[in-house]
Amino acid sequence: MMNYKYLLLVFFLFIETQAQHLYPEKFNGCNIASFCLDCGDPQAQEPESIVYDIIAGFDKKIFVKLTGTIEVQILIDENGVPCLLSADNKTGVSSKKLRLQEAINKTPAWTPAVSEGKKRSSSLSWLLEFDNGRVTMKRKIFNFKNQSNMSSAGTPNVKGTASGKLSQTWTLYNQQNSELPWDMTRAVAVDQENTTWIGTDNGIVAIKNNKWIHYNSRNSTISAPKYNENETQSVRYAAVDRQNNKWFIAGWDAYRFDDTKWTKFDSLNSPINWARKIFVDNSNNIWFTSWNGVAKFDGSNWKMYTKANAQLPADKTLGVFVDCKDKLWIGTFEGNVVIENGKTTLLDDKKSPLSKAYISQMYEDKKGNLWFDLYNDKSPNNSGIYILDTYNKWTKLEFPSSVLDDSAINDFMLDENSNKLWVTVNGVGVLLYDLSSKKWEIYTNVNSDVPSIHAEQIAQDKDGNMWIATYAGAIKTN
Repeated sequence: MMNYKYLLLVFFLFIETQAQHLYPEKFNGCNIASFCLDCGDPQAQEPESIVYDIIAGFDKKIFVKLTGTIEVQILIDENGVPCLLSADNKTGVSSKKLRLQEAINKTPAWTPAVSEGKKRSSSLSWLLEFDNGRVTMKRKIFNFKNQSNMSSAGTPNVKGTASGKLSQTWTLYNQQNSELPWDMTRAVAVDQENTTWIGTDNGIVAIKNNKWIHYNSRNSTISAPKYNENETQSVRYAAVDRQNNKWFIAGWDAYRFDDTKWTKFDSLNSPINWARKIFVDNSNNIWFTSWNGVAKFDGSNWKMYTKANAQLPADKTLGVFVDCKDKLWIGTFEGNVVIENGKTTLLDDKKSPLSKAYISQMYEDKKGNLWFDLYNDKSPNNSGIYILDTYNKWTKLEFPSSVLDDSAINDFMLDENSNKLWVTVNGVGVLLYDLSSKKWEIYTNVNSDVPSIHAEQIAQDKDGNMWIATYAGAIKTN
């Protein structure tokens, strides 16, 4: 199963220049006699199904394991016919083997650019980011005037709960009604002082006592995107450690903020490379999953856990967790392990769900039960949330029908005070499960004030409010 987790179609004003190839890999077959770089009023527009149309043309076996980026320049002629002009492929798989040109050229007709009332040929530039069966697609920016705010609402994969049966209402914070710098949000965390931190695709905000504080590439060490020094790299994950330091993953690097100083951790001063998630253990060690294994930072020193030195099944890691018994759990794309007293054990018992899906996230409740979010894109029936009790008995949490068929869990949080479980599911929205009544509520952008089907991190403040980052603003329970 393929998951299009970070689907985003964003439109910006480009500068009109002389026709040229933008990227080093050039393709034949396009009529380049006369075209401009994303000119026109209106400009050329892609079909609504563009991301699916492109991926449909790829070799499926390659795509589900593909990582890295491809920048493409696509010529759209006056009839709306697309043609791949040039590319910069950084996936490690050749464009020919991936069938990139064929996939681009076979997409349905686009809407051509119009200039002075006449249709004309123009080229568009896009960035495709691949992450093992998930893809983000963004329009490239060459002129920074008249920027549009990023936002993606989408259509839910399943029908939500009837509005009258929903128990929660929401407050939405977006660029239109608040100081949120960008509607596209992925990360949220609440620190020890009850300050809410929201990471967007263009900066971070801290909300403390209703005061909004902004951090971006101009007043922090967080880098700007390569093609736009006026913006800030996408913030993908957030966490708070035991000393109240705030940690963020922006781009693929890690950042720490101690309320005074920002520190960047990248491949130059740490073993971090393509960081994915952050976990803080009870001893205040900071753990990072990445494409090069799991990195542990104790505040001074780094330690790596890899296939070579810790017998991990693979170096591409999803989730990491340390339980109350100091057992280290690591999920990779090729299996799970637990490390105890330096000994690595492969979790391949066929009777266990850990042999059938990969650890993406874990939580240990007050009773010592371990909660697992397991992911398997090739076998969605084995994905989902499982509970391992203190007697080593497994229980699978049964989701509403079809919710996880074409979707993946992005985050979950157990509120033990209310005995409720919150889950964000890509392509759906937000789910709430009452452990007492064993009833589900499904919140989508159709039946509630949840603004997008793309919901990511969840956090709870000290007042009991649940905060959730979505692709169309941040939301908070009332």
